[in-house]
Amino acid sequence: MRSLKKVEGINVVPLIDIMLVLLAIVLTISSFIALEKIELTLPGGKSSSKIEPKTYDIAISSNKEFFFNSAKVKKEDIETKLFEIKKEDVVSIRADKLTPYEEFVFIVDMLKQKGVEKIAMVVQSEK
Repeated sequence: MRSLKKVEGINVVPLIDIMLVLLAIVLTISSFIALEKIELTLPGGKSSSKIEPKTYDIAISSNKEFFFNSAKVKKEDIETKLFEIKKEDVVSIRADKLTPYEEFVFIVDMLKQKGVEKIAMVVQSEK
């Protein structure tokens, strides 16, 4: 009878191969996560133009009057004015200190529903 070959140790070469592949995958993915972008070299064009985000101003007076870019607007019409705003635009909100908080929340909620993330609250600096 033939005896079985005695295994002297574990063959670690396949394990090392798998670990190197996993390491390469992790390093590749982590560079995209750390930079949060993929580097691209874009081609040039003759008719290119830079699109700048617009800035909008919304003001609320103490007696619940709304102003959109200095033009007085009724509360029920403010939603139609907000259709002009795009996600990348900047909106600054000014409110009198006696304005009810619910009016401020009304405007912020409408902007968040449209996906606007760049919202600034205008305040007066105290000296």
